[in-house]
Amino acid sequence: MAEAVAGLLTSAFVNLAKDKLGSAMAQQADLLWNFDGDLKNMMQTLETISAVLEDAERRSVGDSTVRLWLERLKHAALDISDILEDYEDTSDQATTAKMPRFLSCLPLAYKRIVVANRMKTSRENLSKINKEFQSFNFRQSTTMTIEECYNKRETTSRLPEEPIIGRDGEKLKIIDLLLSADTNNDKIVIVPIYGLAGMGKSTLARQVYNDDQFKKYNHLIWVYVSQDFSLSKIGRSIISQLPKDGGQQDSDTLQVIMNCIDNLLKGKNVLVVLDDLWEDRQTELDNLRMLLHVKDSMIRVIITTRREDIAREMSTSKPYKLQPLKDNLCWEIIKRYSEFDLKSNKEKLEKIGLDIAKKCGGVALAARAIGSMLRSKDDESKWTEINNSDIWNEPHKDNDVLPSLKLSYEKMPPQLRICFSYCAIFPKGHNIVEDDLVHQWIAQGFVERSKGMECINILLEMSFLQVSKLPSVLLGP
Repeated sequence: MAEAVAGLLTSAFVNLAKDKLGSAMAQQADLLWNFDGDLKNMMQTLETISAVLEDAERRSVGDSTVRLWLERLKHAALDISDILEDYEDTSDQATTAKMPRFLSCLPLAYKRIVVANRMKTSRENLSKINKEFQSFNFRQSTTMTIEECYNKRETTSRLPEEPIIGRDGEKLKIIDLLLSADTNNDKIVIVPIYGLAGMGKSTLARQVYNDDQFKKYNHLIWVYVSQDFSLSKIGRSIISQLPKDGGQQDSDTLQVIMNCIDNLLKGKNVLVVLDDLWEDRQTELDNLRMLLHVKDSMIRVIITTRREDIAREMSTSKPYKLQPLKDNLCWEIIKRYSEFDLKSNKEKLEKIGLDIAKKCGGVALAARAIGSMLRSKDDESKWTEINNSDIWNEPHKDNDVLPSLKLSYEKMPPQLRICFSYCAIFPKGHNIVEDDLVHQWIAQGFVERSKGMECINILLEMSFLQVSKLPSVLLGP
């Protein structure tokens, strides 16, 4: 699956190479005889290939031969970009080295010859790739731009969130499980919520966390756990959300952390959410229970996890399995995020949309991602194309990329795709300052300064990024 997704990134690198070629041609390259011809030849080849890349990337999901060809094309595009960066360096040196001493120009002339020879080799390599691609009979298609993907009407990110669709009943059940359990002062109540990725476990936990019934509690604590499990990190996160009586200092030792939690939570009513727990080692789970057990306190804990065995091990009664949403609720989510009510041909689109909703498998995240992608598509043929995509037919395991998210990724503009793929350098759940991320994109040449925040907003709308609890911070993929 990872290899298939990697193949979808090729067009982004091809576009970068085309941008650099265009820039070099605009400067009227004059390094050596026929060098300008090499630039024009490669630009024409890349433009021809770009016209069919969307179909090539779609077919690469199930065709290893196409995937291998895309990998070669990606490396060729990267080589072209590197060569053109070296060309820019020699051009800058040529501008500053205009002096009457002829011998001083020899090193620069040598560099120009090397660059020109590399360019010739790269052109020949690209020519071979071009011949190979003609045998695949790819279909020509139109790639969406950032402007088409980003809907200017969607400027309501700072307004209160709209009500969650379809989980009111589950919310009441979780609250009942938390409050109806035996409540001895020294007892901890743990209610795990488990289910498939993207089902809405964290969203449901957030609904419970913000319910009025818990506002009377002394403390509400939210900890994002993730696959990087650390008792010390969890403990420090809990402490950081509590008022530090007597100037309590944080510590790196687990024993001091546990003592600090005992002192701060003793005699309190507390709701703790441990979001996205993956740890399955018995000793670590036992230690986690011990960390959360505070004498003379009422500690209610919600745990979200994909794993049923972890849920059963941690639960103090019976874990709650989150069921898929009904197809009609997935359709309601798609309608909201696609701004369906603003479309002119609703009657034709609704039939296709209902069919797409069934393919979301009851996964709320899938419906939201697809809805966001459909927002910029008003034509019936575009909805039909998404509905008939081969990606829906791929076998899917719980830890794989959801077909809907993969489809959304495939349909991203290349510029946006490479910006998101860059985020893979951060671990899952990593807090990223959005301004820093935009500056990194700009430094890498992925995006213009004026487009940086638009890319952030699109990725947020598509659920590829999410806003952290910290101000001006994003949560990584």
